[in-house]
Parts: sequence; structure tokens; C-alpha cells
Amino acid sequence: MRFQIQFHGPFRVSTGGAHSGLDETFDPANPLPASSLKGLMRSNAKLLLRIGEQVLAEVYGSRERRSPWWWSDATLTQTMPAIRTRLTIDPATHTAKDTALVTSGELWAREGWFEVRHRDRVDPDRLDVHRAVLTASALAITALGADRRRGSGWVSVTSDDGWDQAMQELLGRARA
Repeated sequence: MRFQIQFHGPFRVSTGGAHSGLDETFDPANPLPASSLKGLMRSNAKLLLRIGEQVLAEVYGSRERRSPWWWSDATLTQTMPAIRTRLTIDPATHTAKDTALVTSGELWAREGWFEVRHRDRVDPDRLDVHRAVLTASALAITALGADRRRGSGWVSVTSDDGWDQAMQELLGRARA
């Protein structure tokens, strides 16, 4: 399964450390790793799509068993790094609070894509359910990376396989 990403603004999947004068950075060699995509899709499946725990474990894996699916890192086109600066204003003095200045690296991209591939055996009777859950989870992505609740990382995701009524019905069976 291949998914297309259309970016509507900058994003940053943080490395967790400061570097080159920036408080928050991204990895320029791999700005949108597979682990972030898988985690976001799993979260969408659980919280937005309300997929049951048993199906979540079956599709995304659990502590006892790895997922039968493999995610690629995203491949991005037309990228441009940028720096964002935030500060907090002290309401009493109307000046910047001490230690409240944060500089972050972020990345502008035009579009990208990633893949989810079958790697381990899935019961043939469950394969279509898995595909429906994975596709719906990817299509539900509207923002990714850090600060996505502050207006960064807005995206649209589409599937090369599309979405139809049969997938909708399979998704209904996967819900709790």
C-alpha cells in the first residue's frame, strides 16, 4: 500500500535534542521516519476510528507479537529547512519572560509518500480487514510531527488504492 502526503505547512518530527543553536531539531537525513508514521496511524485507529484492542494488536503488533506489516520512512520532495522562533510574553511587564525563547528547526515540503508492506503471514480471512484499518488510519492523518496542535504539520493523505464501500464495511467489523 502506498500513501501520498500533501503538506500544507511546515513540520518537525523532533530528534529530542538541541543542535547548532536550535532548541528543537529534526533529522535532515530522515525527517519523517517510519516509527512516527506507524505511531500516528495506530493512534488514529484507536482514538478516531475506535478500532478494538484485539484488532489493533493484530494489525499494529503488541508486546507479544510484532506487526505483520512494515512501514517505510517517508520520501519527501521539494524540501526547504526553516527556523521558527517562539517566546512567551510576561503579562505583567509585557516583555519576553526569562528563558522563554525557543528556536526550532522545521521543514517545508511540497509532497511525499510512504509505503506499508506485508512482511509476515496474515490469515487470508483477515487480510482485507487489515488493509481497511491501515488505509483508514492513514487517511485520517491531518497533522503530523511536533506542534501539530499549534498549527504546524498540517497534511492531507491519500491512498493509491482509494477507499470504497467494501472497505467501509470491513472497517465497521473492526470497531469495538
